[in-house]
Amino acid sequence: MERLLWGAIVTALGLAILLTMVLAWRARKRRQAAFGAPATDDTGAAGRGTALAQSAVLYVATTLAGQPLERLTIPGLAFRGRGIASVFGGGVAIAIPGEPETFIPAARIRSIGTSTWAIDRVVESGGLVRLDWTYDSATGPVDVESYLRPTQLGDSTTLIDSTNSIIPQQEGPSS
Repeated sequence: MERLLWGAIVTALGLAILLTMVLAWRARKRRQAAFGAPATDDTGAAGRGTALAQSAVLYVATTLAGQPLERLTIPGLAFRGRGIASVFGGGVAIAIPGEPETFIPAARIRSIGTSTWAIDRVVESGGLVRLDWTYDSATGPVDVESYLRPTQLGDSTTLIDSTNSIIPQQEGPSS
């Protein structure tokens, strides 16, 4: 009888923890209601242009720019998972199975580089590819960062170089 009582207590505790996690995720989604629309391609497949690079990646997270511990709940980018990052002449696509594909037009990409950590992922120096871009939230444009971990050696350089080739060059002051 005592074992049954302890089993019931552990089960109830487990269910309480699971319920708390679900409620916390729902509260995060409510707080981030401005991030409710997926970043999609309005131009269609023809507007993407030529495929420049593709890589199998582990998608880590999308966060607010400069706040790598604040995960965003953008549809298609809310959860970690294996996926494919593709660079086209017109932008970058991130496809995670079971989620809507995210297409980031080249005009929205601010920069690309490497990072060592984001949220709960810490890797070797420069092991993550960080894509800095602007998301059209319901309250206006927001600068965000998406973190990817290519699974093949050398794919980081390929993704960075091909994305740099499509980023609109900022005109700076003449010297």
